[in-house]
Amino acid sequence: MKQMIRYFRLAAVTAIAFATTPAFAQDGPSLDPTGLLRTGLRLESSDTGGRDGFALYDARLGATGRIGIVFDYVAGVEIDTREENLRLLDAALSVPLRDEFLRLELGLARSRFGGEALVDKGEIPFVERFQGSLALAPGRQLGLGLRGSALEGRLNYAGGIYNGNGPSWENDGDGFLWTARAGWNSVGEVEFFEDFVWEIAASVAFSEDSALLALPLSLPEEGVSRPVPMLTEFTGDRVVWGGNARVAWREFAVAGEYLRTDFSPTSGSDLSSEGWYAQGSYTLWAAAELLARYDSFRTAGGAVSPGDETTKFLVLGINVLPGLYGRLGLQYAFGLDGTLAGQEMALDRTNVGPRLADGQFLLNLQVGF
Repeated sequence: MKQMIRYFRLAAVTAIAFATTPAFAQDGPSLDPTGLLRTGLRLESSDTGGRDGFALYDARLGATGRIGIVFDYVAGVEIDTREENLRLLDAALSVPLRDEFLRLELGLARSRFGGEALVDKGEIPFVERFQGSLALAPGRQLGLGLRGSALEGRLNYAGGIYNGNGPSWENDGDGFLWTARAGWNSVGEVEFFEDFVWEIAASVAFSEDSALLALPLSLPEEGVSRPVPMLTEFTGDRVVWGGNARVAWREFAVAGEYLRTDFSPTSGSDLSSEGWYAQGSYTLWAAAELLARYDSFRTAGGAVSPGDETTKFLVLGINVLPGLYGRLGLQYAFGLDGTLAGQEMALDRTNVGPRLADGQFLLNLQVGF
C-alpha cells in the first residue's frame, strides 16, 4: 500500500508540473455543455402495488472540457426526484499518461466495471438498466481509475481503486474497492452499418466492506424462515465478477450480460447473488428500433415473492429516433414464473426508473446532448 501511495504522489506531482509549464498554459480552458431530460408516463396493474401517473426519470446538466493540454474534466449534477434537491453526479479530472494508451482519472465517476453500467443513461435501450446491473455493479465511486485502449481501439482495458461507498465523500473504514476490466471489439472505435461486429468483455471487483449497504443481501433473521430482501448493512469480503458480449450485423443485434456477487460475511455462511439478461434488436430504416429482453435477477437471501428468490421479466420495446438528440420510447413488461414486481435497486444512489412489474407500460420522451 505504501508503494502504491508513492506512485500516486509521483503521478500527481508530474501532472501538476506539466500543467504549470508555460508552453502548456497557452491553450485556454474549453467547455462543452451536456444534458439529459427524460420524462414519461407509467401505467401498472393494481396487483403489483404500483401507481399510474406521469414521471420525471432524469434531469441532468453537466460539462466536459480541457484545461490547457493536460487536464480533461467532467462535472455534472442531477435533480434527485426523491429528495427534491440537486445531487452531484460527476466530478473528475483526467490526464493522459501515454496518449490514449493509458489515462489516469481521479474524482467521482463511474467505476470501471460492467457493460451496461458504463453506458450513458441516454443511450441505454430501455428506461432503466437490467436488474443485475442496478443491484450488483459498483456504479459511481470516489477514487482513482486507469483506462486505455490499444490496437486501433479494438482492445480496451481499465482498473481502479475506490472508497467502495458510492458517491459518499468518506471511506467507511480502511478497506478499498478494487476493479479491473478488459474487452475486445472486432472493428475498433468506428462501427459502420455494414460491419459484422462482435465484442466481448469481462470485469471483476473486490472489496473488504465494514458498513456496505448491500441491497440484494438479506441475512437470516432469528424466527424468520424467509426474510424479504432489503437494503442491509454488510460486513465482510465481496467479490463481483461478470462478462458481457454483443454481436451485430446490419439491422440485427444480439447482446447479453451476466453479473454475480459472492458475499463472505464476517459471521455467517457465504452467500451469492446473480443477474443476467439476453436481448435482441432490429433497426428499421435507421429511424426505429424493435427490442426484446429477458431479464433475470436472484437475490442473495430471503425471497422476492413467496416460494421464489428470482425475479424474471420479458420486456418488449420500441424506440423511435426522430433526430440525433431525441427519442420516443415505449416498453411493456411481463412477469414470468409468477413474478409480480422486482426490487427497488440503486446501490450508487443515483436516480433510477420504476422497478419492473408484471403488466407495466412505460412511455419515455428523451432529449440528450
